[in-house]
Amino acid sequence: MESIGNFPARGIIYKWLKAGYVASRTHLSVEQHRDIQTSLYAWFHPEASGSPISRARAGLCLRCYVSYPILKACKKLASLYSASHHFTYRDLLPFVLDDDGKVLIILDQDGITQLILNGDRETKKTDYQFFTVEVLRKYNLNSPSKSRLDDWVYYQTKQNPKLKDFLSERGLCLLSDWALLNRARPTQFEKLLPRDRNILEAFHGVYRRDRRQQPGKKARRCPDPTQAQLEEMSHLLQEKSVIVNSLVQLRDELKHLARLLRQYDIWIRSGFPPSEPLEVSDPDTGRNRELPDQNFTNTLDAIARQELQQFCGQQLIACLDLGIEQGLTDRITKLERSRSYARFASKVIPGLELIYCHGKSQAEIASILGMTNQSQVSRVLNPKDLLNRVRFWTIDKLFHIISHAAHQFNLANMSRDPDYFRNLMEHLEAFVDAEVFQEAAAEIMTGKKCSTNSLYTQRLCRYLEKAKQENHD
Repeated sequence: MESIGNFPARGIIYKWLKAGYVASRTHLSVEQHRDIQTSLYAWFHPEASGSPISRARAGLCLRCYVSYPILKACKKLASLYSASHHFTYRDLLPFVLDDDGKVLIILDQDGITQLILNGDRETKKTDYQFFTVEVLRKYNLNSPSKSRLDDWVYYQTKQNPKLKDFLSERGLCLLSDWALLNRARPTQFEKLLPRDRNILEAFHGVYRRDRRQQPGKKARRCPDPTQAQLEEMSHLLQEKSVIVNSLVQLRDELKHLARLLRQYDIWIRSGFPPSEPLEVSDPDTGRNRELPDQNFTNTLDAIARQELQQFCGQQLIACLDLGIEQGLTDRITKLERSRSYARFASKVIPGLELIYCHGKSQAEIASILGMTNQSQVSRVLNPKDLLNRVRFWTIDKLFHIISHAAHQFNLANMSRDPDYFRNLMEHLEAFVDAEVFQEAAAEIMTGKKCSTNSLYTQRLCRYLEKAKQENHD
C-alpha cells in the first residue's frame, strides 16, 4: 500500500483499497467510489502533470479494481451459456484476466500506446497489450452517458475479441436483446406461442420499420426502443386483442422473447439444443441448484391442476420415446461430424445396449467392440451427455403438446402473465425429473452396472432393441 506514492487523495485511496481488497467494498458509498475513481483516473491519464511513477501507480490501483468486474462478467457470461456448451467461467478468464500487476504501465502521450515503466523510471513500448489497461484507456469518465466504470468493464469484457472468438467457436453470438429481436426470422416465429408471436410481429412492425427508414446502410447498434415505439407496439397489440397492462410489462415480455430467441440461436449455431445439466453446481461453492417450486400451479383451479397432472403423465412415455430417438440422433450426428470419432458412430447403438441392457462395464465394452480403452468408450458413448439431451427433448415435446392443448387447461387466459410459461416450463422440468431423470441420473452417478429398474433404462433398451432389429432387416 505504501507504494501508492505521494499524489493527492492518497489517504482516501488507501482506505478504498483496504475496504475493497482487505475487507469489503460495501463500506464505501457509490459517490465515494466514483470520487476515488475520478482521482485515480486523473492521475493515470497521459495528460496528467504528475510524475510517471505516480501515473503508473494510480493506473495499478485502477487495474486492480477492474479485475473484479472482469471476473464477474466472465461468471455472468458462463452462467448464460456454459450449461449447453461445456465450459466454465474459468475457461474465459485467460482471455481477459491477463494482468498480474507485476509491471507498472502508463499510456504514452497519444493516449493509446502502452509503455512499461522499469525500475530505472525509464519507459519502453510493451509487446503485449494488457486488457485491463485497454479497458481503462477507452473509458471516458466524463462521457454524456455517465457510464459507471463497472458497467463499462462488463461491456468491454463482452466485446473482447479473443473471448468472442472462443464463444463463436462454440456457436455463440453475443448480440443485444434488441438486435436479436430485430433480426428474428420466420422459422423462429413458428417456435413461439401465439401471444409471443403477436408481440414479436408488433415489434417488427414498429422497430424494424424505423430501423429500415434510417439513412445509411452501415451496420448500426440497435438502441433500446423509445417510449413512442413501445406505445405504438401496444396499440398494435390492442388491435389484435392482446392485453398488455403497461409499457414496462411490454418491455419485460420483449426481453423474455429475446432470451428465447437467444436459446434458439445457440441451438441453430451449435447444431444441438441448449440443454441444462441435471445437476447445476456453483464452481466455487459446489452447491447444487434447487429444483423449482412445484406449487406454482396454485393459480390453477383444483380441477385444471389435476387434469394437467394426469395429462402430463399420459403423454410422458410418448415424449420420452421421442426424446430418446432425437437424443441418440444428436449423439450419432455429432460423432459423424467429428474427424477423430466419425468411425465410432456405428458403435453407439451396440455400445449403449451393452451398458444399459446387458450390464456390461465400459472396460468389457472396449474389448467387445474393439475399442482402445475404457476412456475411449466413455468419450464415444457419453451416457451423461445423452441423458441431458434426452431430457431436453422430452421436456420440449411435452411443452409443445401442452401448449397446443392450452384451452383445455385454461392456460390461454393465464398466458397474460409474462412469467407464466416460464413457470410452466419449470414445473414440467421438475415433473419429468421426478418421474424419469433423477433416478436415471442416480444410476450413472453411482457408477454401478445399469439395471432395468429405471423408466429411462427400460424405454432406452426398448428403443435400442428395435433399432438393432431394423438394422438387421
